[in-house]
Amino acid sequence: MKKTFTFCITKIAMVFAVAILMTNMVNAQGIVINEIDYDQPGVDSAEYVELYNAGPNPVNLADFRLMLFNGSTSGTTGNKPYDSILLPSQTLSVGAFFVICGNSGKVPNCNLTFTAATNCIQNAASATATTPSPDAVYLQDIQQGNIIDAVSYEGDCLAPYLEIAGVPSGNSDTIVADSVLSRFFSIGRFPDGTDSNNNSLDFNRMCSTPGSANVANANGCVTAIAEVKSAMSILVYPNPSHGVLHIDMTKDYFKQVKVSVIDLLGREVKSVDLGDFDAIYSMNLSDLNKGVYIVKIQTATGSMLQRVELSK
Repeated sequence: MKKTFTFCITKIAMVFAVAILMTNMVNAQGIVINEIDYDQPGVDSAEYVELYNAGPNPVNLADFRLMLFNGSTSGTTGNKPYDSILLPSQTLSVGAFFVICGNSGKVPNCNLTFTAATNCIQNAASATATTPSPDAVYLQDIQQGNIIDAVSYEGDCLAPYLEIAGVPSGNSDTIVADSVLSRFFSIGRFPDGTDSNNNSLDFNRMCSTPGSANVANANGCVTAIAEVKSAMSILVYPNPSHGVLHIDMTKDYFKQVKVSVIDLLGREVKSVDLGDFDAIYSMNLSDLNKGVYIVKIQTATGSMLQRVELSK
């Protein structure tokens, strides 16, 4: 009996220890670097880093700093941070975005600006270059100094400034990609917050979507951040929705409007063509299963995406 009792107590203690460890891991992984746009056509004046709370609880941004890392293996400036950005004392709700940008006049939904308006985030030299020079962005816990999340791009920075493998040049936000029809691309997670702890799997080239839901690929990207900004005058509410979603387009006159609802597998589950529109459209989602959806609103001058939770 004594042995059995000791075993049971030990087993219970182990269960509690594992539960505590798992809770700490979840909390540590709550806030992630969700999207980075470090290269635009011409002058890099619309750079940004987007954070996202993928965890189960709100977080205080003041507990973290955003670090920009030079991954070059040559010279005295290599393999060290080149900028540090303290985040404000602000609660980031579950499922919410926070955008740090170079120029708030050119980046929609910008919450905090870098010191410089242009060339804030290093482009990196591709891993295929003669002298590879990947770069990284990482989040650091201020109190403990731990790296909470790290993204290495254009190749592999040295550990711990990457997760398993960096974003390869084939999936990166490079000048070659940006020069194609002057489209605006970034690298990001899809769906938002997806984190396998492997940069090369979690990040892909996609259309730039600062402060709104990420998309799966780089198809149909707009040709200027201004087009994205004009679409941001559209309001989508309530969120979460219990079935009816209102899309307010009264702030402007929009042409060739199409509203689509996309599930997290990338399937279009509902759509409507509104033509030229400047009113409030109410879309009934009550026939869909509860969960998270992406609402895509396309107009003649750009498009926007909004992550919407349907709860019944």
